[in-house]
Amino acid sequence: MREIKSFFWIFLIIIMFFGVTLFQVFEYSRHCKSLIEKQTYFTLQEHAESVGNHFRMSIEEQFNLLDALASYISEKESLYLGDLLDIEENNLLFRNFDEVEIANGSTGVVLRKDGGFVEVSDEGYFQNSMQGNRSIQYLQGEQGGSNKLLLSTPIYQGDNITSVLIVTVDVKLFENSICPDFFEGKSHLFFTTGQGEILDFGHPYNHLQGQNNFLSYLESINYNTSEIIENMNGRLVSSFTYSNGNEKYFTTSIPLEMNDWYIFCSAPEHTISKFVDDFKHLGETVIFTIFLTCCIFCLLISFLIKRSGALIKKEHKRFKLAEEIAGMVSFEGDYGKDTLSISDNYSILFGREPVIQKISDFAKKHPYIIQDDQDIFLKMGLDLIKGRDFGEVEYRVLCGDGSVQWHQLVYRVWHDKNGLPLKCYGMIVPIDRQMKEISKLQMQVEKDPLTGVLNRTAFEVYVNLCFNSKNESHALLLLDLDNFKQINDGYGHALGDHALVTTAEILKASVRNSDYVGRLGGDEFIIFLKNVSQEQAARKAGEICAALESAEMQSNEAVVTCSIGIACYPKDGCGFDELYELADKGLYKAKDTGKNSFSIVN
Repeated sequence: MREIKSFFWIFLIIIMFFGVTLFQVFEYSRHCKSLIEKQTYFTLQEHAESVGNHFRMSIEEQFNLLDALASYISEKESLYLGDLLDIEENNLLFRNFDEVEIANGSTGVVLRKDGGFVEVSDEGYFQNSMQGNRSIQYLQGEQGGSNKLLLSTPIYQGDNITSVLIVTVDVKLFENSICPDFFEGKSHLFFTTGQGEILDFGHPYNHLQGQNNFLSYLESINYNTSEIIENMNGRLVSSFTYSNGNEKYFTTSIPLEMNDWYIFCSAPEHTISKFVDDFKHLGETVIFTIFLTCCIFCLLISFLIKRSGALIKKEHKRFKLAEEIAGMVSFEGDYGKDTLSISDNYSILFGREPVIQKISDFAKKHPYIIQDDQDIFLKMGLDLIKGRDFGEVEYRVLCGDGSVQWHQLVYRVWHDKNGLPLKCYGMIVPIDRQMKEISKLQMQVEKDPLTGVLNRTAFEVYVNLCFNSKNESHALLLLDLDNFKQINDGYGHALGDHALVTTAEILKASVRNSDYVGRLGGDEFIIFLKNVSQEQAARKAGEICAALESAEMQSNEAVVTCSIGIACYPKDGCGFDELYELADKGLYKAKDTGKNSFSIVN
C-alpha cells in the first residue's frame, strides 16, 4: 500500500513536470517569435561592417599613396605643370590615379594639362585639405562615363600648407572589396549619402525600381522613414524590414565613418526560409522527446521504488553525474571571500576563460553578452550579489567560434542563521535548440493551416491587446463569402479550398503589415484595421469587395463575392466580443440587401 501511494505521488509529479514543460515550450515560443529575424539582422550587420572595413582599408591604401606623392612633391622648391607631367609619366605612384592636379594654396587655382585653369577655392575638399585634413568626394559620371572618387591631401613646405594635391580614382578599383557574396548571392549592398542618395557602386540593387534615393524609394512604397532618418542623423545602426511587392526584405544600415556615408545591406526573406523549416522539425522533436523522456521516467521510477533507499540514492547520484557531463557549467561562490569557482566545462562551452572571476564581478557588464540582454543579466547579477534566495535568466552570448547562442543561468543562495548570504550554487545551461524549437511552435500554434492567416484564438488575443486607449480608433471587419456552399457543391472542394486561399491572399495584400487578418472557420474571415476612421474602414471594405469579385479562379464560371459587416472601436464597443457581435449584424444586413457589399451597424 505504501509503495502504491509513493508511486501515485511520483507519477503525479511526473505528469505535472510534463505539463509544466509543455507550458514552458509554448510560453517560450511567444518570446522567441523574432529570433530568426534578429539573427538575420545580426548577420547583415556583420557583413556590412566587414564590407565597410575592407572599403576603408582600400581608401586608406590610396591615401597612403597620395601622401607619399605629396611628400615627394613637397621636396621640390617649385613645381610647374611640365614638372607634374614628367612626374606623372615616370612615377609609379600615379598608376592607380586617373587624374592628378595641384591647387595653389593661396588662390585655389588648378592649372590643367590643356593649358586652362579652374578655381576650386570654394570646394569643400579644398578647404578641408587647407586645414590639414584628407578629403574624399564622390563624382557622378556624366553621359555614360565611369563614376569616380576624388581624393585630396595637403602639400607642406616646412610647416606651412602651400598647395593641395587632388587625384581621381575610378570606383571600379574598389569592386572586389565592396561586393560580398552572401545569402546565396541574392543579397543587396549599396552605399548612400546621409540624405539617402545612392552612390553608384556596390552590389546590384535592381529591386529598387530605378530609384536613386533609397529613402525616397521606401516612401514610395508607403514605408515610414522617420526612425531611419533619425538614426542616420545620429550615426546609429538601423534594422528594419520592408516589402517590395510579394517579397519581404530584411535590412540593416550602418554608418561608414567616412563623410556622412552609410552602408545598407538587404536580404530577401526567402533566403532564410530554410531556417523556419528547421525550427518546425525541431519543435516536433522537442515534444516527442519530452513525452518519451517522461515515459522512460515512469518506467524507471516504478522500478526504483521496489529497491531500497540506498539504491535510490545511488541512482540519484548517477543522475546528478549525468547532468554535470551533459554540456552544462556549474559554479560555486563564497560570499565571505568574494570568490567564484567555475567548472572546467566553461572553456569547452564558450571557447574562452571565464570573464567573471568573483561574485562582485556580476555587477559589471559582461563583454560577450548581446547588448539587448545586458540589462536583464545585470539585474540577475545584482540580485545574486545581494543574496536573493534564487534566480534565473535567459540570455544570448557570443561564443569563441563567433556564433551567438542562448543560455540559461540558474542559481541558489544559502544563508546563515542571521540571514546573511554564505554560499551560492548555480548552473549555466545551453538552451539554443530549445529556443529555436519554440519559435517554430509559435508559428504552428497561431496560423490557420489552409490559408496561413491567424486562427481565431491568436486573432482574438492580438486584437484585445490593441484596446489600450479610447483616444485611438480601430475597425473590425467580419467577412463571409457569398454562396460558398454552391461553389463547393457545383465545382468541388478543390476549387472551394482554392477560393479560400485566394481570399486570404487578397485580404493580406489589401491591408498593412500592422493590421491583422484571420480565419474564423469555413468561409468566414475577419480583419482588424488599426488607427483608421469609420470612413476609411468603409472605403477599405469596398476595395476588398471589388478585388475579390475580379479575382481569377481555376474555373472561369466561378465568381466569388463577399459580404462584410463593420464595427468600430471605441464607438461601437470596447472589446472583441462586442465588436464581433455588432459586425455580425452588419454582415447579415449586407447579405439581406443583395450581398457583394458591406454594412455598418451602429
